[in-house]
Amino acid sequence: MRLGLFYQIQVPKPWTADSESKRVYEALEQIPYAESMGFESVWFSEHHFRPVWSHNSAPDLTLAAVSQRTSRIRLGIGVVLAPIHHPLHVAARMATLDILSHGRVDVGIGRTGYPYQLTPYGTHLEDTRGMWNEFAEVLPRLWTEDVVTHHGQYYQIPPREVLPKPVQKPHPPLWSACSSDATARLTGSLGLGGLFGSEGGPQRVKELIGLYHESLNTAQPPGRMINRRAALMTAGYCHEDPAVAAQRGTDLIDSNLEQQRERARLVWRDFDPSTVPPDYQGYYTRDQRLASGPHPGEPTPRQVVEQGTSFCVGTPKDCIKFLETYEAMGIEEVFMLCAIGPAAHEEVLNSIRLFGEQVLPHFQAR
Repeated sequence: MRLGLFYQIQVPKPWTADSESKRVYEALEQIPYAESMGFESVWFSEHHFRPVWSHNSAPDLTLAAVSQRTSRIRLGIGVVLAPIHHPLHVAARMATLDILSHGRVDVGIGRTGYPYQLTPYGTHLEDTRGMWNEFAEVLPRLWTEDVVTHHGQYYQIPPREVLPKPVQKPHPPLWSACSSDATARLTGSLGLGGLFGSEGGPQRVKELIGLYHESLNTAQPPGRMINRRAALMTAGYCHEDPAVAAQRGTDLIDSNLEQQRERARLVWRDFDPSTVPPDYQGYYTRDQRLASGPHPGEPTPRQVVEQGTSFCVGTPKDCIKFLETYEAMGIEEVFMLCAIGPAAHEEVLNSIRLFGEQVLPHFQAR
């Protein structure tokens, strides 16, 4: 079991003139500290037009800054939104980041379930699956072939030498989010690393990992390597005092859950429901229910924290139990969102310290 950090650069309101920049520079202080505490990776999401939830729309630039402040920790993007980028741009920027970091980059690719992010770029929902597939096919070729030619449905590349090339050979590890049965199967079939979310709880994650591993057995990777790794993204908060861990953990998870509902209210705004493509119907239905919540019978934030299975929140002992639950089903690394909305810089540093001093040694000793 390995630990990493996950960032969206959440900036809660009310905002001040330096709200955004302060959060970015806090992350740039937290990450080197996490490296010194034994964390092995840091991942940044890519979201657009999503106030409070994510103010980090150019994660490769943020990670470039991280690369100059660290020496060992791996740098991941979870995920590049393929339908709004050209693979030539991504290939060059990720190769440059790999050079700056001396070969520490991991690249996740995805298509996003949120039309609110796509439409300003001129992308149509019905094209995103095809664009993602073609993107995944082309990207590793741009890194490994001397001269690349591609004539596809969405991308046309005449013979070109694409430079620079990444340090890692044959190329940086590729990942994809596994948020549904279909994406778990597709990710495994392409030999990509699987990124799983903890919100659905361990039973749902176990189901998705099973589908992912089953597809890995017959993987046909678009690149020259198979990334057989499964990682979990979750919220993380740790405190020595059980009472503080329970109360403050509840506050932070309450904020996290409300922001997820707010996201669901936003991402389909101004979109005609009658035009939702078939492969987006599941996302649309999920978000409509989430947007209208919370619903009677759903666990409260306090109950979510007490159950201890959806988020890594509690005392060091509680967090060890959480991690062991997912380790048993094949999760090898957990990326934790410790900088949750209202969490203060000092609280994030304290969580990182406890994970490094009391949680990681438990797994290293075994």
